Amino acid sequence: MGEREGRWDRKAVRFAVGFPILLAAGFVIAAITFRGQVPEPVAWFWDADGGRAFVPFAGYLTGGALVVALVGIALCLQAGIQARPVVSRKIFMAGGVGMSMFLVTVLAAGLMGQVGAKDARLTHPDPIVLASGSGATVAFSIVMFMSFKPEERWSPRDEQALLEVLEPERVRDTFVFWAHARSSVFVMLAVVGSQLSLLALLLSAWLSLAIFLVSLVAASMLILRVSVSPDKVTLAFMGLVRVGRIRTADVLRAGYGAVVARAYGGWGYRHRGKVVSALVSSGEAVDVLCRDGSRFVFSAKDPAIAEHVADVLGGAPAK
Repeated sequence: MGEREGRWDRKAVRFAVGFPILLAAGFVIAAITFRGQVPEPVAWFWDADGGRAFVPFAGYLTGGALVVALVGIALCLQAGIQARPVVSRKIFMAGGVGMSMFLVTVLAAGLMGQVGAKDARLTHPDPIVLASGSGATVAFSIVMFMSFKPEERWSPRDEQALLEVLEPERVRDTFVFWAHARSSVFVMLAVVGSQLSLLALLLSAWLSLAIFLVSLVAASMLILRVSVSPDKVTLAFMGLVRVGRIRTADVLRAGYGAVVARAYGGWGYRHRGKVVSALVSSGEAVDVLCRDGSRFVFSAKDPAIAEHVADVLGGAPAK
């Protein structure tokens, strides 16, 4: 029971179940008052010439109410899952409320369009009811999105605060930094890439596109994201393309110091034998030797960060 309460926002769940059911019940009660004013059977599907599919009046009400209740509950319940982001929960609640109201609007417009008709084949949904109901639906959905405040029993901020109290060393050793080449290098790539791309455009659009993509890839290989934690260090160019993961338990030795990129094959990602390098420039880097003989060399933002990373991995300054 405790686990279920921790997963679900009970107030949101009560509303998510109650609102669509009450809305469906309200539609049925209001529609019953038109029982003697609509043909039997009533139309539930129309084309340009009129009604084309028909169902008994009781079936129209029962089926419509079930659709409103089930669709509304299915969407609104997503807003009660506390593991979802707050914005996602607000969107689901507003969307569920709006969708259930829109379905009621469509059902009401179809029914009102048949009031006073002798034959449902000659009817169409009432456009005034459909338009006014749709406008009210949009307005109410926006209001619900702005006013719904999901209950957060345990947020990432709370977890971070608890970690800072219980494991201050782990918090200190968990961080992310970006290493990148000098800005002049990116300017040079942009100028050369754009000029060559424009010249190639005279020969072929595909060649121009290929040169542009090559320049973009070259620039992305000069931006490295390093995620550090007591358990592992992850290397990813542009923060998206992961090129290495170093588990702390596998590290034999870690050091830091200035390196020359040319000695490891140049800038960017290089993999020669058991040596993997991810260097965005010559300069400060971390050098890691693993127990299986593999070696990782990657750029650091500055000497202080390089020392910190080597310390997390259990190494010492390179001599």
